[in-house]
Amino acid sequence: MTETAVPTVAGIGSVPNGTHSVPERDLALRVVREALEDASLDLSAIDGVYMPSPRPWTPQGFFSTYLLRLLGLNVDRALEISTGGSSGANAFHSAVSDIRNGTVEAALVLAVERNSIVDTTGPYFDYILKSFDSEFESPIGMTVPAAYAQSMQRYMYEYDIERADLADIVVKNRKNGVANPDGLFDEGLSRDDVLDARLIADPIRLFDCPAPCDGAAAILLTADAVTNSDSPPIAVQGTGYYHTASHFLMSRDSSITELPAVRHAVNTATERAGLVLPDIDVFEPYAPFPHIEAIVLEELGVAKRGDGVAACLDARTPSEGPFSISPSGGCLGRGHPPMVTPLLNYVEVVKQLRGTASTQVRDAKSALTTAEHGHLNGVTATVFGTGV
Repeated sequence: MTETAVPTVAGIGSVPNGTHSVPERDLALRVVREALEDASLDLSAIDGVYMPSPRPWTPQGFFSTYLLRLLGLNVDRALEISTGGSSGANAFHSAVSDIRNGTVEAALVLAVERNSIVDTTGPYFDYILKSFDSEFESPIGMTVPAAYAQSMQRYMYEYDIERADLADIVVKNRKNGVANPDGLFDEGLSRDDVLDARLIADPIRLFDCPAPCDGAAAILLTADAVTNSDSPPIAVQGTGYYHTASHFLMSRDSSITELPAVRHAVNTATERAGLVLPDIDVFEPYAPFPHIEAIVLEELGVAKRGDGVAACLDARTPSEGPFSISPSGGCLGRGHPPMVTPLLNYVEVVKQLRGTASTQVRDAKSALTTAEHGHLNGVTATVFGTGV
């Protein structure tokens, strides 16, 4: 089928990351209302609803069906998608595809998550263990930080990386996150704060880990350039996806210090957008640990192997530089409700392209996001740009 329609962001909505005492239903309805008001559209215009499947501890099952009933919506398409931390991104890409091929004309993409209601030593840990190899890894009590600790150790060893320099990536992201009114934190960090924090899985310490929290976000996509009069139309110009033959640290063809799926997904997205990486003004990656941000830059070709840390910290990455990375604070500086994080990245780049971001990149015209479900190596990439 020929793709003709250009998916355009009509409206966005989000709640501050933190702890919310209301049910997921109320958070979802709030961000849907915000997105509709931002787009100046009626609820009846929506003919597609897309979202990540809520986590197992969410009290309400079949959430999308439940939400449709609450909203009184009849739709041509409704999807709940489960691919770990990339679930929100894959839901978004499904909406983009359906708009391109004419299946729907107005797609609501939303995500909601409350981590404050789960005990990390109970249902959460049981859920996480199932993501590892059930025969060899799960029985030893593997954790997500433990997996990333191994790749961090290997990265530091192979490229002679100073542990203190990785701490500076956390400091940089926390500084941006503190400036973000929707972020989780009110105070910045020093290098010593990061290095002296409680050990989680050597060499990863507390502030190297993304802080789980509650959150919700919604994005309304349309087939036409529907926008507020004061905002330029923001188009989804290119999407890409790639999954390598690996599962956490069980990699077949590459080192655990590499994330080749990032490179492939980004190349596809930028090619479809008719852009090259130097054309990108803002980059909001899904980088849950500091060395991952460095490795991602190496996969993009911004830095050579082993030079990613320097690239994260030099003049190419601050908000005033030509290639700004995580001006919102990202996973480390903003807080991390995993099912919502991909959509929060989309919301942030839309704000950048509208000129309303908390840490605004000057004259931003194009933006790139990535999402990945941990070291599982399945990556989405999305290019946004002003104009249709």
